[in-house]
Amino acid sequence: MRTHPSIAFTGLALVLATPTHAAESDAAGTWRVHGQVSAFAFDLTCRFVRKDGVLSGVCYDGGTNKPHRLTRGAVSGDRVSWTYQSNYLLKTFDAAYSGTLAGDSMSGDIVVPGNHGHFTAVRQP
Repeated sequence: MRTHPSIAFTGLALVLATPTHAAESDAAGTWRVHGQVSAFAFDLTCRFVRKDGVLSGVCYDGGTNKPHRLTRGAVSGDRVSWTYQSNYLLKTFDAAYSGTLAGDSMSGDIVVPGNHGHFTAVRQP
């Protein structure tokens, strides 16, 4: 059986256009983040932009929609990290996240001065 060249080319084009694992582990996009530090649970919506290995963007508080612009961010393979400034009881501090990407989800640790916690996140459409 002979394969017509245009059918073979179309099949090759579909294979090349299919996202790879590297594209799936891209942190760019909108993420719904749930975190907990000590007894304090919170939700965020984060919008990330990735250029090369640098992650930038903004996270919004779930209750107040207050924006927190990223001061640092990085992506390397399936590892992601970002930091923004927040405040609590009139004190300003850095909230630093580091975790692992797995397709449309990620999870990891949160470090704030004097405490640490855990987060999970799901990519939003």
